[in-house]
Amino acid sequence: MKIRIIDGNVLLPNGLRKIDIEIKDGVISKIGAKKNNDSSVKIIEANGKYVLPGFIDLHTNGIAGFDLTNGFYDVSTNKFLIEEEKYLHGLDNSLKEFAKHGTTLVAYTTLEASINKLKKIFKFIAKYKNESISLYKNVFHGIYMEGTFMKDIRFCGAHNPKYFFKPSISLFEEFHDAAEGNIKIVNVVPEWDEPALELIKHLASKNIICAAGHTGANGNQYLKAIQNGLTLAIHVLNGPSSSSFKPFENGGALEALLKTETMHVEIIPDGYHVDKSYILDIIKRKGVDKCIAISDSMFVTNLKKIREFEINNVAGKISKNGKYIRLAGKEEENSLFGSVLTMDKAFTNLLTWFTNPIEGVWNRIHRPLKFEQALLYTSRMCSANPAKLLGIYSSRSGEVESSRNLTGSIEVGKCADVIISDIKKNNDEYKLKIANVILNGKLLTDKLLFKTNDV
Repeated sequence: MKIRIIDGNVLLPNGLRKIDIEIKDGVISKIGAKKNNDSSVKIIEANGKYVLPGFIDLHTNGIAGFDLTNGFYDVSTNKFLIEEEKYLHGLDNSLKEFAKHGTTLVAYTTLEASINKLKKIFKFIAKYKNESISLYKNVFHGIYMEGTFMKDIRFCGAHNPKYFFKPSISLFEEFHDAAEGNIKIVNVVPEWDEPALELIKHLASKNIICAAGHTGANGNQYLKAIQNGLTLAIHVLNGPSSSSFKPFENGGALEALLKTETMHVEIIPDGYHVDKSYILDIIKRKGVDKCIAISDSMFVTNLKKIREFEINNVAGKISKNGKYIRLAGKEEENSLFGSVLTMDKAFTNLLTWFTNPIEGVWNRIHRPLKFEQALLYTSRMCSANPAKLLGIYSSRSGEVESSRNLTGSIEVGKCADVIISDIKKNNDEYKLKIANVILNGKLLTDKLLFKTNDV
């Protein structure tokens, strides 16, 4: 079936255009196609709404009562259920919830856990990817291993150091075999020195993204890791990464990643994990094209029936305003525990910050951008930049080819992951309201498709 979106403000890579787009067999087939009387074409009237590329959440632990590492959360018992049937149901339900918020692709993140537990869930995930007939399995891009190869307890954040393991190629390959090749990103902290460098080189040789966060590495250790294939900094400025203002060892991880042009950085734009002044400072220092907006969301996101919880023997507590999570009992330390952010909210936060004058910390003032420029920058951070990092933005030759694997922008030949939404301004703040989501060329407006289980 063909779909034609008409009368929309379409965000193309070079700006907004009032133009029609056509979708055929899951791919964007035409931009600016002339209207005709073909009765086989389903017409979607955008009525001036904004047509955007789907969001890509590069780093999320869960949503709607599901945690990738621990499974489905039973609110009646306050316990996680990790039996296969419950796990797969919770996974599919969570991907459906992501889609409701405009997220059409997810790199799903693991917390720390025992080796056997991780291998167990990786096998579940492989089964889901191989056997599920659910449309929403296309939202799952791959596994992001965050908590396994960490080291320094001072930088553990909400992760339990009991399940930290020395980097090992053989151990990683056990995980990768269990996941049947679905691991796409791995956190390897450089302070493990030679074992870390060996694993980073191995991952890079397999085109698996090497990330570093929750790290106490000094600048020299971090720079060596970059030289061997490290390309992604995990939730920058969110506490657990080393920094030093002194001249020794080239500073810490923060100084190394800021100085290195090849490094991409994750940013949690909820306004709580990192103040917006610092976020705009980082974007200015690194450049928009090296910055990726993430949610870092937890299973309690959009789960309204609980305020406190425990996961892997670490207690968490929803803030009074419901907009972030604290480590329970550590309010005075301002220790946060993941987030309850969704990518549509991340998008509007960034759009609002870009279009208002905001005082920086390392910069005196960040002057407001015009709306269209701010929209382009925000879309890059939420869609194009993560796609580029994942290697699914364009073909290796640099030309856009017809492929369901290419996404991150609205261009002919790319996968039809598209959002149609209202964007309205109230005082100095923008609001985005999603009207339609098209996932792999399929329209998700049917109530049955959007219905989720009561969580």
